[in-house]
Amino acid sequence: ASALALEVLREQTEHAPKTWALGKALRRAVQEANLRLYQRTITVTELRGMGTTLTATAVTGASLTTVHVGDCRLLLLRDGTLTQLTKDHTWVAEQVQYGLMSAEQARTHPKRNMLTRCLGRELIVGIDVLTLPIHRGDVLIQCSDGMHGTIEDAEIIAIVGRNGPDASCRALLEHARAAGAPDNVSVQVAIVRECDDVEPAPRRWWQLRR
Repeated sequence: ASALALEVLREQTEHAPKTWALGKALRRAVQEANLRLYQRTITVTELRGMGTTLTATAVTGASLTTVHVGDCRLLLLRDGTLTQLTKDHTWVAEQVQYGLMSAEQARTHPKRNMLTRCLGRELIVGIDVLTLPIHRGDVLIQCSDGMHGTIEDAEIIAIVGRNGPDASCRALLEHARAAGAPDNVSVQVAIVRECDDVEPAPRRWWQLRR
């Protein structure tokens, strides 16, 4: 499911009209990926129930644009403060939002991995689109639920604060697996070295989970 979603996403963004805003192009690409996955699951018996989460981020000039469905996360580390930019599409996140459960209870609840949105399960899926300014020195972290569910924010800040992107990824994965994360846990780290108002071709990086 994730491989097909990534293939469609790349195909659609590369051929999107140049007049479209980046957020619109990414949203349309995710809509098409969801449609193709859904069509595949209803026509191929052994693929029924197949789905994937998706968080895709494009950095352009002095801003980032993210499209998001599921429970992977985009985190921003700025001036020593770690902020979750995306919203988890999970049952426990909704309970916390409505005041029916505390964030601490949600971390260990038996239904903490129950998704309320993913690609391929429904004909139409809600897609979050986020556009924010970025600053020189910002650190962007995309990770699957296997990482953010096992490592505390303070640990992430400490690891990323003393390492470059590649070393940070390796250290975060090691810590997550040592804490019991599944083998398919994944993380990506990017440091904003420069940012300005000039908008070159977007540099894209993806986070998918089967």
